[in-house]
Amino acid sequence: MNVQPLTPATTIKPAAAPRILIADDDPSSRELLRSILESCGYEVVEAEDGVQVMERAPDFAPDLVILDIQMPNMDGLEAAKALRNIPSFEKTPIIALTAASSRLLPTDISLTSFTSYLVKPIGPAQLRQHISDLL
Repeated sequence: MNVQPLTPATTIKPAAAPRILIADDDPSSRELLRSILESCGYEVVEAEDGVQVMERAPDFAPDLVILDIQMPNMDGLEAAKALRNIPSFEKTPIIALTAASSRLLPTDISLTSFTSYLVKPIGPAQLRQHISDLL
């Protein structure tokens, strides 16, 4: 194997930051998620509901999606199913973000379009570890 030394003419392009699309109808939840994720170096785009997810996902091309389950207009379950119908999102990790009182139970995850789930409230360390495990 011929290895060339780095010279001023040789540059290494830095890897792009992983992209994460977060959707939650609660602005303070989105703000908290964005703050945690951006502090980890992720590029983040927000959506208020599933309709905005479907508008923003194709152009943003996220590496991972976090969807609140209970949102107006199009909930997280519908958005996840719609994303899975787009070939470029068939294998993208999609995390369900749900309140402890949600109708979605952990056993339901295997029957949906989600890769995994997190229960609100979630701590920053748990969120970082969960995402790191999926990317």
